[in-house]
Amino acid sequence: MQVQVRDYRWDKRHLWFIDVPEFTVYEGTEVKPGKWENPEEVLCITTGNPNFPVRSIRRQYIVSIDGADSKPVESSVRQIKIPGSKPGSEYIVTVSGGKYQCTCTGFGFRRTCKHLAMAK
Repeated sequence: MQVQVRDYRWDKRHLWFIDVPEFTVYEGTEVKPGKWENPEEVLCITTGNPNFPVRSIRRQYIVSIDGADSKPVESSVRQIKIPGSKPGSEYIVTVSGGKYQCTCTGFGFRRTCKHLAMAK
């Protein structure tokens, strides 16, 4: 499979001290993404290099696959505002790919909080 990818640095290429190509073509065989990656957001292909066997490509940057145009997959990210217990405080719960995240400090420590329960 051939995947043509638009470089995310292209729009601000004047800020880089290196030449930034607009497009790069990668070749390989599609493989299953790791369990830490969301398959809706990432395409993984083999590289043929034993030291770097798999390349993860964000789908939003893919221009074409095997010459066929690829439309970016719309992100299914939702953000829910949850009022905090103190007056005027507010937390944002982000839902992406069935996974929940919160901006509160409790979520940062425990990976769960009461705001997630309220959002669900």
